[in-house]
Amino acid sequence: MVSEFEHTPSSRSPLHRLRKSIAVRCLAGLIVYAALLALVLWGINRASENLFDSAFPSMETVLTYADDLEHDRFDALQTQALEHCRIVIFDGDGTRLYASSARAAEKIHASDLDLISEYDEQSFYEVFQESTVDGLHYRIVQCTYSLEDGFTKRIAAWCELDENLTVVAGDLFADRGALTQREFDFLQGVYSAQMSVERVSYQTVDGEERILVLAAPLVSGIRYQQVIDEANRLPLLATPVALVITIGCAWYLVGVAKRATRPLDRAINAYRRGDEQVDAATDVPTELVPIYDNFTDLMDELREAREDSQRIIANISHDLKTPLTVIYGYAQAFRDGRVPPEKEQDYHRIIGEKALAASELIDTLFAYAKMEHPEYAPNLEPWRVDELVRSVAREAEAQVEQAGCLLFVVPEGASLAQAAQGDASHGMAASSAEPIARIDRQLFHRLLMNLISNACAHNPSGTSIYLACEVDTGRGLVRVRVADTGTGIPDHIASHAFDPFVTENAARSTNGGTGLGLTIARRAAELMGGTLTLSPNPPHPCATEFVIELPRCTEE
Repeated sequence: MVSEFEHTPSSRSPLHRLRKSIAVRCLAGLIVYAALLALVLWGINRASENLFDSAFPSMETVLTYADDLEHDRFDALQTQALEHCRIVIFDGDGTRLYASSARAAEKIHASDLDLISEYDEQSFYEVFQESTVDGLHYRIVQCTYSLEDGFTKRIAAWCELDENLTVVAGDLFADRGALTQREFDFLQGVYSAQMSVERVSYQTVDGEERILVLAAPLVSGIRYQQVIDEANRLPLLATPVALVITIGCAWYLVGVAKRATRPLDRAINAYRRGDEQVDAATDVPTELVPIYDNFTDLMDELREAREDSQRIIANISHDLKTPLTVIYGYAQAFRDGRVPPEKEQDYHRIIGEKALAASELIDTLFAYAKMEHPEYAPNLEPWRVDELVRSVAREAEAQVEQAGCLLFVVPEGASLAQAAQGDASHGMAASSAEPIARIDRQLFHRLLMNLISNACAHNPSGTSIYLACEVDTGRGLVRVRVADTGTGIPDHIASHAFDPFVTENAARSTNGGTGLGLTIARRAAELMGGTLTLSPNPPHPCATEFVIELPRCTEE
């Protein structure tokens, strides 16, 4: 069948298949969707971190500006995240280079640096309170961690203070003699009642030493809960963004589905309009290529069926019009009294023959329509095929003799070629395998009679017709051959021999047959689970051979 629709090429490049794949497009959309949601989650997480950093700044917050600090760009510290902090920066000589506020410059001095613990805990202080007979004493220990393992704590120096913060023992702060309350608070990491203090040492890009002192707000339970509540509201604020992204992804996936069906829609619309070409094959998604191909094949079959229906209607009209025209003409002649008395008998005979021809045509069309109906079910029963062949042959003898032909049933055990050449014995030979098949007897009768009638109608007088039945045990088949020594079937007819209304008579006169005989015969074979084929190499001296193959069964 030649398609009128453009089919998808059977081979596509891997790149083209990927580019047209629905799965790839959907996967790409889902990847983008997941990436956007991940970006939203990252934004929420980042906003939460910024919220906590802004609410509770620490030395880690300051160190995020490490690049600016290394280049002495202190203005970078004037940010909202550090607006509640006090920052003072000194050089290696103790000169103050930067103070975030006058209050910070006033309260934090270079002389206080030795009293403030380092952020990286290279040197820090621990304060212990003790009760003695002389009153409350404080033991201050300066600690460092071992450079070997980084875990072992070592005491570098210590001192003991009385309740007036006077040094009474130890070598730590021996040069001071006593500490002020502000200095004692620095030792404990306290800048004020609401702020802690610590320092960090670093170097600039030029190798100059810098010491940064940070006083940051202490974390309170009430403020911490407030920040937690604000952080929990961030996902709610991001919900509309996630909803928009989800709607966008859904819209994209719906678009992919719609674009995937557009080639099929164009093919359907083209079929409705009767267009012969549809330029849609290259746009078909990879996954829908088989569906599109099946659809275009179906459309081709439907178009062909529609054309067949139109042709059948035209042929039926022609075949019925011919005998009905003759009947009407002769009936008109009788009515007008124009029929000579000596020809009345001939006219009556012709009217009867034409009426019979029209009736036979209607019966044939009815049989064709009945067997083509999808709900038609044959009555299959086990039968000996050779007996049915002989029964049909006996019934067909009168028709064969009237056509001037000869009919022979090939004896069992003999080949058709031997029978046609007159070398076969007419005696019945024993068969090791019985030719039994599940058959609808009426269908088989019509099948065989159509083949015999076809041979009589299209061959000259004197043609020999042979019927042979054999068993193919290897393939599990019962095979019936119908051959004749007539003129054969022309090549231009042979390729369409089983199509409806195909005859050798181009004018389609009533003597040429209806052209449905072989169509009905093939359909009858198919309904019984078998096949009917035209042999390309009939046995000599036969010119035509039809082969019926039916599944063999062993049931009686």
